[in-house]
Amino acid sequence: MTGTAPVALITTAAHYVGPALARVLARSGHRLVLHAPDAALVEELRAAGTELLVVERAHQATAEGNNALVQAALEGFGRLDAACLVTGRIVLGPFLDSSVEDWERVKRANLDEVYYGLKAVLPPMVEQQSGQVVVFTSATGARPEPRVSLYGATRAGANALVRAVGLEYARYGVTVNAIGTNFMDFPGFIQANRADDPERRARIEAQVPLRRLGTMDELAEFTAVLLDGRSRFQTGQFFSYSGGWSD
Repeated sequence: MTGTAPVALITTAAHYVGPALARVLARSGHRLVLHAPDAALVEELRAAGTELLVVERAHQATAEGNNALVQAALEGFGRLDAACLVTGRIVLGPFLDSSVEDWERVKRANLDEVYYGLKAVLPPMVEQQSGQVVVFTSATGARPEPRVSLYGATRAGANALVRAVGLEYARYGVTVNAIGTNFMDFPGFIQANRADDPERRARIEAQVPLRRLGTMDELAEFTAVLLDGRSRFQTGQFFSYSGGWSD
């Protein structure tokens, strides 16, 4: 497919911010490459006239999986202008109760997915001297907490990697930033924190300076500013999106 409209890749597009962000970027005229989206989302976007490609399976913790996503964009649309890498796995619990298997699993999800994702999306952007990348990490990487040691440590490592890579490739016109969330109203957070109970949810929301959980729609709008070309004068940054909970 040929054309001049910008091309954006969204990983894990069926979950978390994926559907909301896809809708925002579609409205701004982007062609989309969606990794593992819901069929209903694909039908909705195509009915609205959005050009998109679907990659059903791509293992994000491997070079091969991430390269397949980028190759789909290049073969289908001839370019890649923006990439949103939704990465990670929530793991909670006492440090001494963790296992080696827990550690390996959390490293794969929270570090390997970031490493291989950046390795895949950056080369075509560096070659074309432009591009915008957002990596989703976690606000827990900026604020150590009990019972979140494995998760917070690996997320902190991912934040550091994104910031360094962003500074390294700024001279090529490519921006790379991380958004770290916490206290978001989505199934993963609700399940991990047992926030489906109204009383427990109220106690959780009381920890947030804004006294509520964040929504996927407002997160998508915030993310889009870093991806759609409107704002290109920030790179190597970590943005905490947690209702004021962390810096």
